[in-house]
Amino acid sequence: MFNIPVLNIKSDPLDVLLAVVGYRLSMLADGDNEEVQSLLADRQVTIEFMSEESDVVRHFTFDNGQFSQDSGSAEKADLSIKFKDSMTGVKLLTKGSLPAFMTAVQEGNLSIEGDYSLMMWFNKLAKHIVPEVPEKCEPYIQKMKPYTYKAQQFAEHWIGVAKHKLGK
Repeated sequence: MFNIPVLNIKSDPLDVLLAVVGYRLSMLADGDNEEVQSLLADRQVTIEFMSEESDVVRHFTFDNGQFSQDSGSAEKADLSIKFKDSMTGVKLLTKGSLPAFMTAVQEGNLSIEGDYSLMMWFNKLAKHIVPEVPEKCEPYIQKMKPYTYKAQQFAEHWIGVAKHKLGK
């Protein structure tokens, strides 16, 4: 694994995803969305994300409407989320489902320490991370879905072949 020093991002998929999420959260914190601003107002919270099997650790700090992110452990995290591995973290974060997080905790794929109510709060905030698709683009997205599915199946097939050939 290597670092991208200017951005302080590791080449690990979880760290890349967290850095992108952090970048989007900084845009939201500087934006004018009233719902986002009300979620960020009067909050002083640090949330730390990490992976057990890699050295990925990144934390988000929310401070009365201001947002910052940094690579590495936080001095004092109000909520720590530790994924079993990077890909589990990527899958759970991109799914964006609180029940999926709870299932992962029960299955031992995720551990959470700290104030559990912050999970609910962060989930509300996370709903704003992915921008809404303009209505005029919806027909194009519907047309692309079958091709996306075929591409996904193709990729999964060749990943399986590569793993088999490499003995992994």
